[in-house]
Amino acid sequence: MARGLCFKPRPSIGKYPDGPMAPGEKYALTVTSTSYEPTYDEQYLSKVDYDMWLGPAPKRTFNRNRFHYNWHWHWDYGNGDTGNQGPHQFDIARWGLGKQEHPVKISSMGGYFGPKDSSQETPDMQTALYEYADGTIMEFGTRGEHTPDEGSVRIGNIFFGSKGWLWIDETGRNWQSYIGPVGDKNEKGPGSGTKDPNAEPVGLTTEEGGHYGNFIAAIRANDYKVLTCDILEGHLSSALPHLANISYRVGDTIMFDGKTETVKDNKKANELLTREYRKGFEIPKSFPSTATASR
Repeated sequence: MARGLCFKPRPSIGKYPDGPMAPGEKYALTVTSTSYEPTYDEQYLSKVDYDMWLGPAPKRTFNRNRFHYNWHWHWDYGNGDTGNQGPHQFDIARWGLGKQEHPVKISSMGGYFGPKDSSQETPDMQTALYEYADGTIMEFGTRGEHTPDEGSVRIGNIFFGSKGWLWIDETGRNWQSYIGPVGDKNEKGPGSGTKDPNAEPVGLTTEEGGHYGNFIAAIRANDYKVLTCDILEGHLSSALPHLANISYRVGDTIMFDGKTETVKDNKKANELLTREYRKGFEIPKSFPSTATASR
């Protein structure tokens, strides 16, 4: 079994009226932050292609709290911290379990338990459970409220095996295994050594700059072989938070067919596998062949 952790407490994002901000008005991403964003007034927004920013999402009036970064906490654009931080840890969990397939059973529950002065729609406390065809289990915990560490980490992964268990933190530089017979006191096995409390979250799990640069290089070369990680890996990992959120939103355990990528016997859940695309941003129902596309 593998467990992914996203224990990232976040203050309320507050509520704000629709429309541009007044010139000089201050705005921070959370109500307690003293680091202010630009003033999204009419002059600022005159330089923004807001229709393109919305893309396929429903057309609606501009609101600062549904714009840069805080879009994560609204269903029209985002999927909460399970889909924000989550894919980094889902990727490591799949890697550790050796899973190159979708799970067959998904269950998720939780809710938003922060201050009521927030416009956040996505849950800040969420538990997701996944079962694979061979019975292997994956868990994911999102905690945006008060929480202790788990297995010495807050953002990272824990693996449970037949000979012991192991934790690895967000940086990918700090890890520790524990071995011994079941029921015995945990004895340290191989590990990274002394945990560095100042280690920056870059490396195995979150080196985003390298991912971005590599992706752009592959596009410029028009060659998928340039990618250090095949796009299918990203699909399998990013599908996991989507499936968790579908289960959460329909309030039911879902059974998933990985071959057809559809939910069995749940019309409402299947509808959430896609969205109603706004006119002008529809996804074509058919695509050119790979050979044609490569030319």
